[in-house]
Amino acid sequence: MMVTWRRLCSASSILVLSIQGCISLVDRPETAAEITPRDFTTVAPQDRNLDIVQVPSDVFAPQEVKSDVTTTTSGGVETVTTQKSLVEKNADGSTRTVAIGGAVEEIRLRPGERWTIDSLVGQINGRPVYASQFMQSIEDRILRIVAENPRLRASEWIAELVKERFEQYINNELILAEAQGMLSPEMQAGIFSWLQGLQEKTVAGYGGNRASASQSLQDKFGMTMDQYLREKHDEALAQDLLQRRVKPRAIVSWRDVERKYGLLEKDYNPQPRITIGRIRLTPSDEALIADVEARLARAETFAQIAAALALPDGGAWQQYHLPPNGMDGLELAQDIRNALAAVPQGSVTAAVRKSSSVTWYCVINLAQQTKRSIFDPSLQRKIRLDLEDKRLSDEQKRYLSSLQARWVTNDIKQMTWRLTIIAWNRYLPRQ
Repeated sequence: MMVTWRRLCSASSILVLSIQGCISLVDRPETAAEITPRDFTTVAPQDRNLDIVQVPSDVFAPQEVKSDVTTTTSGGVETVTTQKSLVEKNADGSTRTVAIGGAVEEIRLRPGERWTIDSLVGQINGRPVYASQFMQSIEDRILRIVAENPRLRASEWIAELVKERFEQYINNELILAEAQGMLSPEMQAGIFSWLQGLQEKTVAGYGGNRASASQSLQDKFGMTMDQYLREKHDEALAQDLLQRRVKPRAIVSWRDVERKYGLLEKDYNPQPRITIGRIRLTPSDEALIADVEARLARAETFAQIAAALALPDGGAWQQYHLPPNGMDGLELAQDIRNALAAVPQGSVTAAVRKSSSVTWYCVINLAQQTKRSIFDPSLQRKIRLDLEDKRLSDEQKRYLSSLQARWVTNDIKQMTWRLTIIAWNRYLPRQ
């Protein structure tokens, strides 16, 4: 809209207002003045003593981009990592640093050094497997192994790490491909709706808006919002596939529980353990023998007498599993069994005298455990859960083996060996 004022007559102070082609007459007082931008920036004399909040000029300064450079050396190879960050000024004078993208690595080699840039090691379900892409996920772990261990030990650990992680990588790829191939259009729409709900929940839990949530996920997990949602999507697909294909094969019957209980019945119902104490003196120790007899006459306990004589382990001598027939089943001399059977548990026997020793015995502990029947609910539940976990593990391995045989076009051992050789060449120090 264009507004134009034109003075028609200075005496009568009548103005003409032209708005979008329409002309009208408006009265304006003689005291009216023109308004300019200066009127909004000039402080009146009566207001000069007022406190005016002024924002420091550096708050409006351009944002600073800072680069953090880290140099590491491993195996004669120098790796330069550059991470760019944006430094922003807050209104209170503090600064905030925000990482810009991921770190950039640059490999610097000495003249004559060899470095495997990349290598196609095989295919999984028609998708190529490149060494560099695989090494990114375990590079930090390999560098730590090389830094903390001698070369021979580091090479063994690197081989174990590559084998373990590559097997996980293959299984994840196969499970995701199989799960995605089984999705109907209705299921895909349901997953899309579920992801939208998950994104809204994640944003609400990490700051209330997508930008702050993405920054929180980057700080906490090292991934963006899209990467976080993709990981949750893959986890849900894999779990659903295993539930449909593996769980039905891991059924545990009552007969399985009975068989397991029969095999481990002795573990569930161990025999009582009996601990026998002994005070043994030689016939020449007449003073000590008289002292022990006097203490027994005063009804002192076995523990008190053992402490007075400073016997090791409180006088504990032997520990046995108590057989069903009691003392008669213990592998002890007949005179010892008779002496123990003649007194109640915890009491000291009469002295068993021989030509070379004078000995007193006592059952100082009899540990009994309540028998657990197969109909014990907690025990039955434990047996069933153990069997289910074992069967689930076996069925999952069998299912993954079938997927590998169907979709992996190259030999897994050969691909693992190639990756191991590349890892050794890259990260192990030269001899």
